Amino acid sequence: MNPLSKHRTKITIVVFLLLAALGTVAIFWARGFKPNFKNGTIERTGLIVADSVPTGAQVYLDDRLTSATNTSIAFLEPKTYKVRIEKEGFTKWEKEVTVIADLATEIHALLFPLAPEIKPLTTTGASNPTLSPDGTKIVYGVGGERGGIYLQPMTETPFGFGQSSKILTKNTTGFDFSNAVFTWAPDSRQLIATFFDDKAVAVANLIIDADKTSQELRDITASLTATLSDWQGQIDIRTQTQAVLAPDEVKSATGGANLASPSLLPSPLTKVKNPTTQPASPAGGPSNNPTIQLNYYPTGLIFSPDEEKILYKNKENKYHVYDLKGKKDYTLPDFADFITISWYPDSAHLVVAQKDMISIIETDGNNKVTIYQGKFTNPRPPATETAGIVGRGFVFAHPSGTRLIILTTLTQQESTPANLYSINLR
Repeated sequence: MNPLSKHRTKITIVVFLLLAALGTVAIFWARGFKPNFKNGTIERTGLIVADSVPTGAQVYLDDRLTSATNTSIAFLEPKTYKVRIEKEGFTKWEKEVTVIADLATEIHALLFPLAPEIKPLTTTGASNPTLSPDGTKIVYGVGGERGGIYLQPMTETPFGFGQSSKILTKNTTGFDFSNAVFTWAPDSRQLIATFFDDKAVAVANLIIDADKTSQELRDITASLTATLSDWQGQIDIRTQTQAVLAPDEVKSATGGANLASPSLLPSPLTKVKNPTTQPASPAGGPSNNPTIQLNYYPTGLIFSPDEEKILYKNKENKYHVYDLKGKKDYTLPDFADFITISWYPDSAHLVVAQKDMISIIETDGNNKVTIYQGKFTNPRPPATETAGIVGRGFVFAHPSGTRLIILTTLTQQESTPANLYSINLR
């Protein structure tokens, strides 16, 4: 008999047991179990998966350089670490991160340039720029014979280039759009340009199609109430559908809050003074409607772009963010000289505008970084300021997240018309 055949069964069993042992070790190793030869024990560990924009940033754990993004840091003792991610020329990211045994803790750090490039989007002035509800376009007025109402698309071409602005309609003898206030329809396809006299009384409400150029002006003052009622109805249906996702404690927390806060609206609340003494429409219809007002967030709940988080203001006028997936509520810090707050496109950050300062903050209230320091404004026609329509600082994030759009004169004289500028974040 072949000696090999005699021990074949034993060899097979030994090989099987060896492979089973190696497989078991591999499984436990992959799950983060680490042998401690000093104590003769096997310890459970955790994992940190860290990525950043831009990549190549240094990762420090408890002030010890560990790796560079994007990276996975394995076999970590379950505890809370002070994590710092930094790259030369960019803001740093810091947070205390708890590592849990057998689990991977993900870190997504967004780093911004310390000296971002600022480029003009307009050069002839941009009066009362107003962002559409879908965040994809801005309309603004330009004065003078060659002026009119302009639309700046915020979408990009497949090659990454932005689109240039286009004129929707030119100024006429009776209407200079640099003196108009704009109100968007909820579908972002139309808008109303409202004109005021020197007593802050609305004298015309022109309907404008956002996808047409050189269009004929049409005053809808006679049907303004019906138009606004229809638009508000569309908004109410959409927001009520979204509100179903919010827990009752969040919905009840907004009760009594200032739901019409200008900081929460993509378009201005436009109120007309002296509603009982308004003249008849220039078109010969009934008297102008006393209020041109759309509440884009009647529930007080501002959903993030991915609809997984909710920004809201409670009864104490404190801003909160509720995470629907994590079922956690975060209280944002107080902001001195607060102007506006809005969502950043990644749904993980918010854009905060304060007096002479724009910053971006994470939704849990951490890592607030200053992006821009200097004057920025949103001037209104002088007559409308009397009606309570005041400048409040125009700033919003481009849908791509690659830049912020602001209205400012930069270092020019205050009498110089303000223009739209792009603050590049990449």
